[in-house]
Amino acid sequence: MYMKGQLVTLKRSSVNILQLNKIKVGDFISDEFGKSGMVMDIEVVNYYRETQFYFSLDKAGTILFIV
Repeated sequence: MYMKGQLVTLKRSSVNILQLNKIKVGDFISDEFGKSGMVMDIEVVNYYRETQFYFSLDKAGTILFIV
């Protein structure tokens, strides 16, 4: 888990599954396109050889990472 209250910026091109597993509800995250917010819900979908992480944010919608 990251430090509480700290904004974690994730880049789709360099993120790995270990970084995504550390993110918990209540953490603040942002992506390289400027979408950011507090994580309200996390959904992990395993599909064949890929894992999809859906992070629902408080006001900015959802961020999707596929690894």
